Amino acid sequence: MNIKNYLRTWTWLQAENRWSRIIIAGIVACNILLAYKVLVKETVVTIQPFTLTEEAWIGQKSASRSYLEAWGFAYALMLGNVTPATAEFISERIKPFLAPRIYQEVLDLLHVQSQQIKDDRISIRFEPRTVEYEFGRNKTFIYGYSYIKGATGQEQRTERTYEFELSINRYAPMIHYLETYSGRPRTKSFNERRDRREEQDKLNEQKRSRIKAEVDRQTVTGGGESGL
Repeated sequence: MNIKNYLRTWTWLQAENRWSRIIIAGIVACNILLAYKVLVKETVVTIQPFTLTEEAWIGQKSASRSYLEAWGFAYALMLGNVTPATAEFISERIKPFLAPRIYQEVLDLLHVQSQQIKDDRISIRFEPRTVEYEFGRNKTFIYGYSYIKGATGQEQRTERTYEFELSINRYAPMIHYLETYSGRPRTKSFNERRDRREEQDKLNEQKRSRIKAEVDRQTVTGGGESGL
């Protein structure tokens, strides 16, 4: 009887030992997986942008909308406020943030603008009014008023938009696309309205051409009949 109890106990202990090893192996595997996830997990930093009041976050390769808006705003202020004394300084400061694809082109344009500002003794200042981020195209638009003052002291105001396409590379904001132009931001909705307006203008022009052709035809026909 004691032998039977002993054998049953021994069998149960062996089974428990086997299950313990399986459970321990599972725990070790989970710990290894957790350690791997911790090592490869992208660090996300929550910050308060200096140009906006809204909280933002930034990762190694991505960032929040407010963070991209903040840097677009900062770049617009940098590029939109230029004097003969600061033209070269601004070119040097923006160099590290230019993507390779546009690096040389932007620097060449900035060099030409810098030389023109020095030669003509022009000062440019920019007063932003709106900041807008477009998710679908990953573009940031900064709209405001640009003031150009010449050597005479007279100042001219125009509407101006700075348009950027930004990305995050190792926590640094990189400029992949940069354009500045007069007028309102050329967002997707703006372009759609412009295309519809141009299409309507084209249809109206075609309608006017048809009416004019019909009037000319009737005039010619009427004139011929009168002659007879």
